[in-house]
Amino acid sequence: MLLIRNGNLHLPGGEVLAECDLLSQEGRIVRIGRGLSAPDARTLDAAGKEVLPGFILPVTSVGLTDYANLRQGDANEVSSPNQAGLHVRYALDSREVALQRYWLSGITSFGAAPGGGAVLAGQMGVYHIAGRNASQMCVKDTVAVKGNFTAQVKSTFGGKGKAPMTRMGMAAQLREALGAAKRWTEEEKPEPNANNAALARVLSGEIPLLMNVHTAGEISAVLDVASDFGVKVILNTAYQAHLVLDVVRRTNTPVLLGDLFDRGARIEYGTDVDAVLSLKESGLPVGLSCSSGGAGRENLLWNACRLVQMGYASERVLDMMTAENARILGVDGLTGSIAEGLWADFAVYNGNPLERWDAEVAATVVAGETVYTKEGGAVC
Repeated sequence: MLLIRNGNLHLPGGEVLAECDLLSQEGRIVRIGRGLSAPDARTLDAAGKEVLPGFILPVTSVGLTDYANLRQGDANEVSSPNQAGLHVRYALDSREVALQRYWLSGITSFGAAPGGGAVLAGQMGVYHIAGRNASQMCVKDTVAVKGNFTAQVKSTFGGKGKAPMTRMGMAAQLREALGAAKRWTEEEKPEPNANNAALARVLSGEIPLLMNVHTAGEISAVLDVASDFGVKVILNTAYQAHLVLDVVRRTNTPVLLGDLFDRGARIEYGTDVDAVLSLKESGLPVGLSCSSGGAGRENLLWNACRLVQMGYASERVLDMMTAENARILGVDGLTGSIAEGLWADFAVYNGNPLERWDAEVAATVVAGETVYTKEGGAVC
C-alpha cells in the first residue's frame, strides 16, 4: 500500500482536489479523499506539491532499437510491406526503456510501436516504464496495428526497387492486405496466417489501425481505403489534418499531434494547431505525441510547453498528455487519469511543469510502486 498525503490532485477537465490524499493497493488507486488513514501503508508527503496523472508517450519505437546493434535494430521489419502479424512484445527490451529515464519527466507508460518502414508494420501495445520484461510492464498487450503512409515507406522500398514506391503503391498495398484478410475471415476453415489474423481484429472493430501520416494527401488516402472496409483509424503525426478536417470529422477519426517545434515538421507542413484542436469540439480526442527522435521524455514535455506558450490552458494540455492519449489508445479504463480503480500511475511535481520552468519531479509512481524520488534517484 502507498498513501500520498496532502497533494494537489489533478483530475481530467481541469479539476484540482487541493490538499487531498490518495491510497493505492496492489498497484491500483483504491481511495481518494481527505484525511485517509492506512497504518500499514508507505507514506509520501505531497504537501504543497502537484500530483499529476502519469504522462503517456503514445507512439515510440524506443525499447525496440537495440542500441548495441543499431544496424540490426528490432523496430523495422521491411522484408515485405505487410507485417501486421508481428508484435512488439517480442522486441521490447526493458533495459533500453530504462535508459530513457522516463521517470524524470513523469512519463509512466508508453505505446511501443514498430517503426516507420512498412505499410503495415505490426501490432503495438501499451507498457509501463518499469519492469523486467514485456509481461511485467504490460498495461494492454495489443491496442492497434501500427501502419505507415509516409515518404519513409516509399524510400524504404524504393531503395530495394520494389513496391510500394509511390502513394499509389502504398494505397494498393493497404487495400490488398485488408481485402486478403477479409476474404480469409470468410473462409470456412482458413489456413493459419498471422497477418490476416491481426487484420481480422481490425476489420471486426476490435482494434484500430494507427497510421503515421503527415500530409493532407496521405491522410485522405488512408481514410478513403479504411472507409471502404469500415476500419477505425488513429492518425499519428497528422501535421496537415487541418486541411481535411471535414473528412476527419466525418470518419470520426482521433488525431495525435506530432512535434510542434519552431524548426521542423510543424513549420514545413504549415500546421494550423487551432484548427486541429477544434476537433475536440466535435467530441474527437486530440492527443499529443512526438516524432523527432532523441529523448522522448524531453520532446513530449517540450511539445506540451509549446502549446501552453501558444495560449492553451495548461490543464487542457495536461489532458492531451494523459486522459486523451489514454482514450485514443483504448487504455482509459486502465490508466491516464487519477481515479479509483485505475493503475496508480502518477508523478509528484514541486510545481506545475506546464506553468513553471523550474518544476521538477519529486517522485514518480508506476503501478503503485515508487520508481523514482528526487532524493534517492531511480529505484527500478
